[in-house]
Amino acid sequence: MRYLRGTPLAGLARRFLEDARRRALQAEDIVPSEVHHFDRTRWVIKELEFGARIWCSLNERAISRPILLNAYEPAETRFIAMTVRPGDLAVDAGANIGYHTLHLAHLAGEGGHVEAFEPIPYLAQALAAGVAESAFTARVTVHRAALDERPGTLQMRRAQSTSNFGGAYFAPGDVHPDEVEVAAVLRLDDVIAGRSCRFLKMDVEGAEPRVIRGGLQTLMTGRPVILSELHNPQLQIVSQTTADAFIAQLSALGYRCSRLNPDGTRGHALDRYADLDPVNVVFDPVAAARSGC
Repeated sequence: MRYLRGTPLAGLARRFLEDARRRALQAEDIVPSEVHHFDRTRWVIKELEFGARIWCSLNERAISRPILLNAYEPAETRFIAMTVRPGDLAVDAGANIGYHTLHLAHLAGEGGHVEAFEPIPYLAQALAAGVAESAFTARVTVHRAALDERPGTLQMRRAQSTSNFGGAYFAPGDVHPDEVEVAAVLRLDDVIAGRSCRFLKMDVEGAEPRVIRGGLQTLMTGRPVILSELHNPQLQIVSQTTADAFIAQLSALGYRCSRLNPDGTRGHALDRYADLDPVNVVFDPVAAARSGC
């Protein structure tokens, strides 16, 4: 292909090859569960585009590998950059290894703060290590816990034999004991404690309605913009509800739901979502919450 150099066709060919390489690297290969731990011999530090430094696993395809390729959740990254301002208090529920936590801390600056929640021990270790590596310990609090509607402990089903290390979720009662571990859970209102939260990102594997029920005062006080996932099968397993009901729950609290566009902007409004595939959405405060919600 030497004769194509410098031509538009050469650029298209390079893009095609790079896209093919990224798809291959991001493939959901199955990995053994014993690699699910924070081992610095199998994790590397990646410097992010906004200057922070994050620990990434060389064995994980769903989150670490796209981060290493500068290809992780570009729409969500752009939306957060357009939304969070210096001095903001932000929450990252389901922080995993901390990509969005570090981005939020960068945007909020020295005058802001991020409350990050991650219940899986080795992911919380990697998250805390990234916060320290980025010199953000003064502006990020790492909670080695999940969020729920009431504090205490809950069983979480491990993400066994999967390339997505962060796929653990609140376990239903019929799960075999060998597949679960006990995790601490906190209530959002107890952590925020009356402060004005301006942004809430949730990726909590179907527990989103439960997080909201534990954060009603936070939503009424700060009226944060919410970035969340809708995933009907997981909502049914963990919260015994649907995406339609979750949208209605937040509508009653004075929030409007919009689909997140690929360019990071708000798309068309959603009042129902029946698909089985997950989708990321934005909830914007548009009115005061009604009493009794």
